[in-house]
Amino acid sequence: MSFAINSKALDVGYQGVNSNITVLSGLDLKVETGRFLSILGPSGCGKSTFLRVVADLLNPLAGHLEVLGGSPYAARSRRDVGFVFQEPTLLPWRTVRDNVLLPVDVGRAKLTRSITDRSDELLELMGLTPLAKRLPHELSGGQRQRVAIARALLGEPRLLLMDEPFGALDEITRDRLNDELLNIWRQTATTVLFVTHSVMEAAYLGERVIVLAANPGRVVFDLDMTATKQPGNRCHREDSNIVQAMGTLRAALERAS
Repeated sequence: MSFAINSKALDVGYQGVNSNITVLSGLDLKVETGRFLSILGPSGCGKSTFLRVVADLLNPLAGHLEVLGGSPYAARSRRDVGFVFQEPTLLPWRTVRDNVLLPVDVGRAKLTRSITDRSDELLELMGLTPLAKRLPHELSGGQRQRVAIARALLGEPRLLLMDEPFGALDEITRDRLNDELLNIWRQTATTVLFVTHSVMEAAYLGERVIVLAANPGRVVFDLDMTATKQPGNRCHREDSNIVQAMGTLRAALERAS
């Protein structure tokens, strides 16, 4: 069994002037390769900060972290990690296609096939082909987030980090993008770490859901969702098992807040 994430006694936070500010403390977490992990927790518990440490955008304060079998730096250097933020951060002067191709232009994407084939495939996968020549201001919020996901997937990352990517969208658009994300995950077998404040989203997307508490940030609940779903992490939002799991997660989240 291989692990995409393996942390031991990990402290995450920031270096202050006189002392360190610990946001997440003593994290022991293993995530199997190819799994979909949802991360729930109140504001300030270290969800986003943890993703930044995994992506090698921030150094841990203490402890040990392996990403895809090596250091976060090694995974980033191999360009094995994709990151989707809450805001799509598209360049306003570039078309949809050119925004998707941005990692190639700045030399951060590795491709096992031609750039044209890969970009065409992603545009089709995300329903963006008819919009390929549009600029970001001509897109809806959901369409802009699709572009951001396609851009993150361009280099065929082995690990995809998603920091509340659908938090600003309306419920119907969010549900559609949840379904599209699951379809992409099934096709690519990419390991996904998905941060959200939505209990429904966490339960619907995750094969496993962890709940973090704050002050200090720590794992207080860990729920395996595979027994409540059909093969391929498939379910209906109204399934009684999912509704029951949502109640369990909501109670854990309330205790953590």
